[in-house]
Amino acid sequence: MRWFELKNLLYESARIQHAEDLIFWEGSAGAIKAIESLKAIEQGQHNDVTVKWDGSPAIIFGRNESGAFILTDKSGFNAKGYDGRSTSGGDLEKMILNRKITKGQDVPDSYAKFAAKMKSIFPYFESSVPADHVGFFKGDLLYYSTPPITDNQFVFTPNVVTYTVAAASAIGKQISSSKAGVVVHNEIDVNGKEKSLGVEVKTFFQSKDLLVMPPITMQKSADTDDDLVRAIKQQINQNKNSIDSLLNKVSLTQQKLSDFPNLLYAYTNSKVDSGMQNLGNDFFNWLSSSKVSQVKQKRLAEYIQKNKNGFDALWAIVDSIQKIKDSIIQQFDSHKMDVQASIGSDSGGEGYVMNRPWGSFKLVNRAGFSAANRAMDR
Repeated sequence: MRWFELKNLLYESARIQHAEDLIFWEGSAGAIKAIESLKAIEQGQHNDVTVKWDGSPAIIFGRNESGAFILTDKSGFNAKGYDGRSTSGGDLEKMILNRKITKGQDVPDSYAKFAAKMKSIFPYFESSVPADHVGFFKGDLLYYSTPPITDNQFVFTPNVVTYTVAAASAIGKQISSSKAGVVVHNEIDVNGKEKSLGVEVKTFFQSKDLLVMPPITMQKSADTDDDLVRAIKQQINQNKNSIDSLLNKVSLTQQKLSDFPNLLYAYTNSKVDSGMQNLGNDFFNWLSSSKVSQVKQKRLAEYIQKNKNGFDALWAIVDSIQKIKDSIIQQFDSHKMDVQASIGSDSGGEGYVMNRPWGSFKLVNRAGFSAANRAMDR
C-alpha cells in the first residue's frame, strides 16, 4: 500500500461519516448503503440509532504500561515539544495554563477557570479506570459538576447544544449521583492507534463520581418518503457506472488525484454556511479559493469534465439523501424522550448515530447544528 493510499484510509476510518458522504468513499455502493439504512429506520431499526452527544472539550484518559493514570486532551496526548500526558490534576492545570502564558500578560480569567475545572475532575476520572487496565479512552466532556435542576430536569450545555434530562429517569438518577460526565467514543492503545470502543460502558467504569454516558437509543421510529426513496434508488442504478468511474481509485491515483474524496468532503463542509444549497454547482469557485495548487486544479477540471455525468449525478444523489436524512432528524427531534436537546430556542441537538453491521454513520443537520457549531465564539 502506498503512503497516499494509507493516508486516505486512515482519514476515512478515523471519522464517522455523514450518511450522504458515504458515496464519496464507496461510490454507488455507499449511496445504496445510506438510503437502505435510512429506510430501515421506519421498519423497526430505530433501535440501532443513538443520540450523538455534543460534548466539549475533547479529552483522552486511561493508564499507560506502568499503570500511571493520565488525563489530557488531544494536543497534550500527541505533544512533541513537551510532556502533555498529565499524571496529576496539578500537572494538567499547569499544562493548560502554559498554552496561554504570554510574556508580560496575564492568563485570561476564563481560561484560568477552565484549567481549574479540569484539575478538579482529575480524581473522578482516575478512580473510574481499573488499576489493571492498559490503554486510553477518547471522549467529550459533558459536565464538570452535577448539573443544576430546573423544573425537575437536569440542564447542561457542554458546547453548542443544551440538554435537559428528566431527573426521575434512569439517566437522571445516574446524573444526580455523579460529579462529572463524559461520553466516550473510541479507545486508543498505548501506541496511539485508535480503535472502536471494546468495553461495556455500564459495567467497566468503576466510580459513581464519573458518569460515562451509556448510549441513548431512539424509542420511536421515523417515516421516510417512499416516492423519494424509490427515486433515489433509481437515480443511483441509472448512474452507477458513471459515479463509480468518477470515484475509481485506480484512475484517481493515475491522475495524481487520490485525495479527490477528501476534497469532495471538504467542499461539502464549506457549504454549511450557505445552508447546503446549490451543491456541486459552485465546486470550482470553492476550488479556486482553496489551497490546492493551480496545476492540480487544472487536472481536477479536466478529470471532472471527462466524468461530468458522474459528477452531476453524485451531487444530485447527495442532495436527495440529505433531504431524507434531515426529515428523519426533524422527526427524532420532535419525539418526547428522557433526554431532550435544543440549540437556543430550536429543538434538536447535534444529531444521531446509526450503527450497522458494516459500521456506523451519523445523522447531523449540517445547515442546523454544523452551522451553529462553526459560528460559535470559542
